[in-house]
Amino acid sequence: MKELMTSLYEYGEWANARLLAKAALATPAQLAQRFSKGAEPILPTFGHLVGADMRWLARWTEETPPTVAVADFTSLDVVRRRWDDLYAARRAYLARLDEGALQATIRWVREDGAVDLPRWQAMLQCANHGTQHRAEIAAMLSDLGHSPGDLDYAIFCVGRMRR
Repeated sequence: MKELMTSLYEYGEWANARLLAKAALATPAQLAQRFSKGAEPILPTFGHLVGADMRWLARWTEETPPTVAVADFTSLDVVRRRWDDLYAARRAYLARLDEGALQATIRWVREDGAVDLPRWQAMLQCANHGTQHRAEIAAMLSDLGHSPGDLDYAIFCVGRMRR
C-alpha cells in the first residue's frame, strides 16, 4: 500500500509540473478567464488544488488544517512555491509511514459530521481529488492551445520504468 500511495503522489507532482509549464504560456487574463470546462478559472483551480492538498496533509497527520483561501494563490509562482513546500512535507510524511500507520483509523471531520476511516483511504481520496481538478485545468489549457499532453498515470509509470 505504501508503494502505491508514494507512486500516486509522485504522479501528482509530475502531472502538476506539466500543467504549470503549460499554464506559464497563458496570459494573466487567460488564467483568470472562465471556460465552459471547469468550475473556476485556471488560477483559482490551481489554488483550490493546492489548498485542498495542504488541508488533506493536515488531516492525515491529525493536525488542524490550515486556513487557506483560493485568493491566497495570486500567481503561478505562488502556486509553485506552495506546492514545492507541500511536496517536501508530504514526501517526508510518506517516508515515515509503515503499513500499520496506513491501516490506522483517522477521524475526518466534515461539515455534515465526522467519519472514521483508514488513513490510506483518506490519502486515496486526496489523490483522486487532485486528478479531477488536473483534468479540468488540462481541458481549459487545451482550449487555449496549451495542451499539457497525455496525463495518464500509465504514461507516468512507463516513463519511470525507462529511467
